[in-house]
Order: sequence, then C-alpha cells, then structure tokens
Amino acid sequence: MSKVKFNADEMMVMAMFEQPTRTETMRYIEEVVPFVEGDVEVFSLVASTMKKMRSISDMEFSRLDLKPYLQDVVAK
Repeated sequence: MSKVKFNADEMMVMAMFEQPTRTETMRYIEEVVPFVEGDVEVFSLVASTMKKMRSISDMEFSRLDLKPYLQDVVAK
C-alpha cells in the first residue's frame, strides 16, 4: 500500500469527477485541463491530484471515501 496522502482540495477534485474506476476518473479530470490552464492555482491543484492518483492502485482508489467531499462542493 502506498503512503500517498491527498489533501482536502485534492479529495474534492476526485469527488467532483469520480467515475467507477481510477483510470476513468483520471481521464475525466484530464478533460478539464484545457479549461483551467490559465488559472495557476486550479491548474496546480489538478496537476497535483493527477500526480498522486497515478501513484496509487485501483484498489487504493476504490477505498477512498469521496462522498463527504462531494457534499462540500454541493453545499457551496
């Protein structure tokens, strides 16, 4: 098991774009890159999330509880 730690903002990104698998979620997140490249802060967040996602296994991704982070997005 890896020791990758996601911060709350990275968890929120994954929750917003969550798909059934890690690979599908990463593919979906990659689709927003052209739209956020001009915003350094958002682009950095997406890039760090993707880097960490590449470092974990599909099993580790499936164990992440992203629902609370999605609720934070919906509540805002």
